[in-house]
Amino acid sequence: MKMSYLCRSVLAASLLLCPLVAESQTTSQTLRSYGLDTFNKTTSSLLVPNGNGLFAETASLNGTQSGGDSGFSYVWPASTQMRVYAALVRIDPTTYTPILRQFSDQLDSHYWTIVTGGYRSGVSAGATRFYDDNAHMAVALMGAYNLTHDPIYLTRAINTYNFVLSGEDDSPQSGGGGIYFSTDRSFKDSAATLQGTRAALLLYQATGLQHYLDDAMRLYTWEKNTLQQPDGLFGEKYYVTGPQAGTISTTTLVNFTSFGLDANILFYKATGNSAYLTEAERIANRTLTRYFNSTNGAIQDEGFWSFELVNALDDLSATDNNPLYLQKVQNALLWLHDNGQDPNGHYGTLWGRAGTVTTPYSSWNLNDMAPVAESYLYTSLVPEPTIGVLLPAVLLVLPRRRTI
Repeated sequence: MKMSYLCRSVLAASLLLCPLVAESQTTSQTLRSYGLDTFNKTTSSLLVPNGNGLFAETASLNGTQSGGDSGFSYVWPASTQMRVYAALVRIDPTTYTPILRQFSDQLDSHYWTIVTGGYRSGVSAGATRFYDDNAHMAVALMGAYNLTHDPIYLTRAINTYNFVLSGEDDSPQSGGGGIYFSTDRSFKDSAATLQGTRAALLLYQATGLQHYLDDAMRLYTWEKNTLQQPDGLFGEKYYVTGPQAGTISTTTLVNFTSFGLDANILFYKATGNSAYLTEAERIANRTLTRYFNSTNGAIQDEGFWSFELVNALDDLSATDNNPLYLQKVQNALLWLHDNGQDPNGHYGTLWGRAGTVTTPYSSWNLNDMAPVAESYLYTSLVPEPTIGVLLPAVLLVLPRRRTI
């Protein structure tokens, strides 16, 4: 029996695709092994002895731990480590679900401010509370909740988000919106505002409560009107006090744009409005020319910011089914493994801008190791793009429609 043109086209496209899928699957397996190795090196050197699962800020070749606050890391890298555990739960839920819960319990016990709310930057009672730290924690807690459906994570995420939102100020003299960086309220911060937007959208996704979507719309509208640049990237801050009061910093760090990119993906999922997906793609395409090295494909910047771009591009590839973003991330992470780790398997602050590392680091930080482990593991879990987007022949047969 003769095959139809449609069947022949799909078969031919499938045969062409098989090597690409096999190669991508092999890359995913490789990245997973890199992530597990980095995680193991993190725990072997930075896990605090008798610290109930908490980590130190810095470890050294001589075996000592230092930095942070009272022997423990700051809460920002701890929030990233929580996302490492979430990725591990997806790989091995039996082993890591109780470890994730213990870690969250210890963070709540050591860093949470009972009377006024919010995670402190360190374990000391007088440590500063940063709104962006808490936005990072809210996102990490929602990731844990979405995986485990343990209601304690949702409760903690809501409490944390409420503290983040207490940093919002819509008074005209403070710029008419946005969230402050810290409780000293000297400037509004893109990290707090955009990561707060992302937390609100994750809460809306989980609860269906309209006020979270309303919050996200309001926060993002201010950010877009105030700090987003014409090319789609996001500026750093709006000054409220001091000699620069009323002005903005247009420094476009990689993490700000990553939060904005992921927020647009979540807006698209929440509303079904494809304009948000189009905007996410516009932002993503600009990141490929702004933050990736055009020669070797490496992501250039600090790992504790760059891993957010890895996550955002992974999320976009999984959402719009475009393999370009996943391939860019995979190539960057393969370069990082081959060039960015020292002979002992430790990573420094910079990724691509550090060049090829050949000398062992004398010390390394949780804030550098956790982002690398999370990037490897998270990317290894991204689903493979389907035939319909990879090959033009199939695109002609199975066009993707959007409603603008």
